[in-house]
Amino acid sequence: MQGFVAKPSPWRLLLLVAGAFAFVAAGVWIAGLLGPSPKPGREWIGWACIIFFGLCGIVGFRRIFDSGDQVKISGSGIYFRQWSEQTIPWSEITDISVWEFKGQKSLILHLAHPDRYQSTTILGKMAAANRALTGGDVAISLTGTDRSFADALAAVEHFRKAG
Repeated sequence: MQGFVAKPSPWRLLLLVAGAFAFVAAGVWIAGLLGPSPKPGREWIGWACIIFFGLCGIVGFRRIFDSGDQVKISGSGIYFRQWSEQTIPWSEITDISVWEFKGQKSLILHLAHPDRYQSTTILGKMAAANRALTGGDVAISLTGTDRSFADALAAVEHFRKAG
């Protein structure tokens, strides 16, 4: 088996960006920016939607124009661009589990020495929350890429056995 490589999927990312901006529009409505708020006293919810989903939409939009590899799984380990530019070798991965939320699956890497593979991206700033939620050190999502979760899982099984 050759290595697994997932690249950004512009069409999937466009759908994610459209969804994010739909939530921004809902936030504008809830915040009362287009008339009276439907939830007086809860306008902060609308502002939270505007900020969070607006940032998600911007990040997604930027990724549409990114042609680089997002996830690579090979004999040398696992590379996840949204985490760092460093490949995590198999020798450092103590376990890999699957975490699922509302039909979206993620690979969860459990590392022997997480401090050696700290994130250099915004995802790393949420590492503690991800760890509390998933129980692992690195959560790898294939959302917005051109490959499937099943393909990634098959590559993990293949290369972990070989390593």
